[in-house]
Amino acid sequence: MDALINGIKVPHELLGDLKETHLGETDDTSLRNCLEQDGYLFLKNVIDPEKIIRARNDIFKTLNEVKELKDPFSDGIASGESIRDQIHKDRGVFWKNVSSTKSLRDVTNGNVLESVFTRIFGSSAKGFDFIFLRAVAGGKFTAMHCDAGFFTRKTEKVLTCWLVFTDITIDKGPLFIIEGSHKYKDIFQQFKGFDVDLNKNKKATIDKHPVQFAQERNTKILTAEFKPGDALIFGMYTVHGTFENHAKDKKIRLTCDVRYQPENEPQDPRYFGHNPTGTTGAGYAELNSARPLNEDWHTR
Repeated sequence: MDALINGIKVPHELLGDLKETHLGETDDTSLRNCLEQDGYLFLKNVIDPEKIIRARNDIFKTLNEVKELKDPFSDGIASGESIRDQIHKDRGVFWKNVSSTKSLRDVTNGNVLESVFTRIFGSSAKGFDFIFLRAVAGGKFTAMHCDAGFFTRKTEKVLTCWLVFTDITIDKGPLFIIEGSHKYKDIFQQFKGFDVDLNKNKKATIDKHPVQFAQERNTKILTAEFKPGDALIFGMYTVHGTFENHAKDKKIRLTCDVRYQPENEPQDPRYFGHNPTGTTGAGYAELNSARPLNEDWHTR
C-alpha cells in the first residue's frame, strides 16, 4: 500500500517508523526526556479497547442516522451520501453534540489520559473541553502544520494527543511527524507568537509539500500502522499532518485530537468551559468534521 498526500505518492525511502514508548517501563523523567528528544511519544494500546469500541460505535451510529455510513454502521464504510443538513439545521450544534458523546468524553477527558499528562508535566493536568473529533472519508487529509498558532495564546505548555478509534493502515491516512522538526529553529521563529485567529494574513499551513520538505532537510516522514486505543502525543512546534485516506474499502478514519496543559497554567477561554467558542469563535461549526462526510474540507 502506498502513502499519498494530496494525490502525490510518498517515496518509501522517505518513510520511517515512529518509536514506541512503553508507559509501564518508563519513569516520569524518562517520559519527559523522550518527548524532548524525539518531539513525540507514541503510546500503543493506552486506552481500554472496550471504551474505544463503545465510543466508536456511538459515533458511527449517529453518522449512520444521517445516512453517511452504510449498514452495518459498525463497519464504518462511507456511503457517499448525507442527509445531515436536512435533519440538523445547525452543523455546529450537531457536531458539538457528537463531540459531547459521553463514551467519547470518557476517553478524551478521562482518568487514563489525565494520569499520563500529569506524569509528563510533573503536576496536575487538565484536558481542553473543546476537542477535535475527525471522521475522515476518502480523498481527505490534514495539511502539514504545527499547532502553536492555534493553542499557545495563554501558555506554551500545551501538548496535543492524537487518539485512534479505528484501524489505520497507511492507505487510511494516518498521522505523520517530520522527524526532528520540533528542533527546527526556522519553524520555531516562524510560528512563535503566531495566532491563526488574530493574524489572519498568515496561514498555519506549511505550503511546501511534505515530500519536498523532508527531502530538503534530509529527514524522514515518521508514521505507523495504528490500532484502536493508540495515542500519539507531541508538542506545539512538532511539524505534522496526515496522509490521504485512499482506502479501497471506503472505510473512514476516526480519530480525535485533545489538548492537555498543566492545570495551574492560564486557560484559554476559547477551549475551556461548558460552551467553548473554539479557535475562531465559530464553535464546532468551524471544524471540517462539522461538514458532511461527502463534502470537501477547508485549510487554514
